[in-house]
Amino acid sequence: MHFFSFLYIFFFSIAAANDLKIRSIIVLDNNVPSECGLSFETTDIVSKVTIKKNRNGTSTVFNVESKKEILKSANIITNSVNLNKLLDGKFIESKNILIESVTNENETSSFFQELLIGGAEMFINDKKIDITGPIDSKVRLEYLFCTGEMFLPNYN
Repeated sequence: MHFFSFLYIFFFSIAAANDLKIRSIIVLDNNVPSECGLSFETTDIVSKVTIKKNRNGTSTVFNVESKKEILKSANIITNSVNLNKLLDGKFIESKNILIESVTNENETSSFFQELLIGGAEMFINDKKIDITGPIDSKVRLEYLFCTGEMFLPNYN
């Protein structure tokens, strides 16, 4: 019986990974990018991780919305960066988790670089979803173009 339970969980994780849709996020303010990131969508979950430029500097935003279950935990872990540790934020159990924090620029850059090229593991409650890298070239290019434009010196 335990063997079949293990197979079910294993196949469920693979099915969730195959269902994963990855999209770029580009938010414009007066035709200049103010937020750039990635969206990870399954049938039940929409998870977004973005870099946001505001008057106080640059922050990293992690937002997870569930269509069905209460979210007790959510995280994305690349080869060397744990998003929850990077954000150093706490969240309350609900169907929507939102953490925004000013983060270390080097660690944030490493997180996105590793995510775009090497992929990551996303954990939502007790489910693990593999984000297989490299992420689609169109999505990578849109993200890189967005951040390149966002940080041009003439837009400060």
